Amino acid sequence: MGELFLGLDLGTTKAAAVLADGEGRVVASASRPHGAELPAPADRAEQDPETLLAAAWAAVRALPEEARCAARGIGVTGQMHGVVLLDGRGDPLGPLVTWQDRRTAGDPGFLLELVRRTGHPLRDGIGCVTLAWQQAREELPAAAAVATGAAALAAGRLCGLARPPVDPTDAASWGLFDLRALAWDLAALRAAGIPARLLPPVVPCGARIGALTADLAAALGLPAGIPVAAAIGDNQASLLATLHDPAEELALTLGTGGQLSAVLAAGEAPPPATAESAWELRPFPGGRLALVAASPHGGAAWAALADAVRAWQVERGLTPPDRSALFDRLSELGLAATLEIAVRPRSGPDPYAAPLRAALAGLEREDLALGAVARGLARAILVHLREVFPALLREGRARLAGSGNALRRTPLLQQMAEEVLGLSLVLPAAEEEAAAGAALLAARIPVDYDRAGRPAGP
Repeated sequence: MGELFLGLDLGTTKAAAVLADGEGRVVASASRPHGAELPAPADRAEQDPETLLAAAWAAVRALPEEARCAARGIGVTGQMHGVVLLDGRGDPLGPLVTWQDRRTAGDPGFLLELVRRTGHPLRDGIGCVTLAWQQAREELPAAAAVATGAAALAAGRLCGLARPPVDPTDAASWGLFDLRALAWDLAALRAAGIPARLLPPVVPCGARIGALTADLAAALGLPAGIPVAAAIGDNQASLLATLHDPAEELALTLGTGGQLSAVLAAGEAPPPATAESAWELRPFPGGRLALVAASPHGGAAWAALADAVRAWQVERGLTPPDRSALFDRLSELGLAATLEIAVRPRSGPDPYAAPLRAALAGLEREDLALGAVARGLARAILVHLREVFPALLREGRARLAGSGNALRRTPLLQQMAEEVLGLSLVLPAAEEEAAAGAALLAARIPVDYDRAGRPAGP
């Protein structure tokens, strides 16, 4: 067996691990639902970081032993925007506050004032907003030494770093980042009241941050001392794995949320932004930028419909099918439906605050058939992304590169993607695209290393 590279993805609902060759071809994969969600008020979204890590390690151990022994590098990715505070030993001091968090919603003036003071577009659920909220309410633990995200925490743990660095793809998702300098905006941090000492160091995309410790190597069945790359954002990792010709393709990801993305050529100017623009620019490996329209209304909206149907059946005293079977049935009914209910995706500069709203006026009885509802919701998920994505960047594209479990496993969403976006959808053969992208990044770690994991040469 030739050289392989391990990719880890610590997602919103599960952890995944893949082993791929140097070209990104996946030879083995495994995943584990992590169940890391913590009880919290309705406006908060928190997860236990140690439970996340345990699920990631379990996914690695589920890979074939022979393939694990052939691993020559590790790349890590995961859910973006979230933040967890670590003490001086690198241990979490509390929960991971995830991208789904809405704790400032009860005080809208806080976010508006934060945007005014920093000059950055901000929203609930991103790291610097969470830190500013905690600082303003004196909730930051005195023992806090550094803040980090889920993927960076895992990368740091793999190589024994108490202060794990972040790469620009992850750092930019926190909200107060200078895209030109690829560094934290220190003036904005001061304006937000965030202690600069809490921000992790920023290293280049794909940089080697250390070597796998002997203890974790033994626990995971991996060679000790193999290099670990700085964690990369899951959106960019998916793009690495799925885009073969960025000039010809757009990338659509539907996982828990949804993203429609285009990678700009080096030096290419992005479309002009306006106050109503709901897309953002994100760093991308190779010194490029990705333009991303993101929405929370991906697989989560589809799952909400399935959960509602299950609840209706329980209320009627029936035993509902398991969730997976219900997802499949909703897709089948939607594909067969000749009518669909109109669901209006609400657009705006903060799509994360805009729920999908159903237009119910003037409906005929047959419009409320389950297939019509499923079809309308599937269309709305895709229309919402199309409306917030610059039309200019859709022109001249030939294909739509798809990724994400919600898209891969739902033929109805696949059909709607082609109808709404007007492009032919291509799905990669291997699943776990974000983890595959992380493995591809690991294959490109630019520093040679010796058997002990130290940089080789002078």
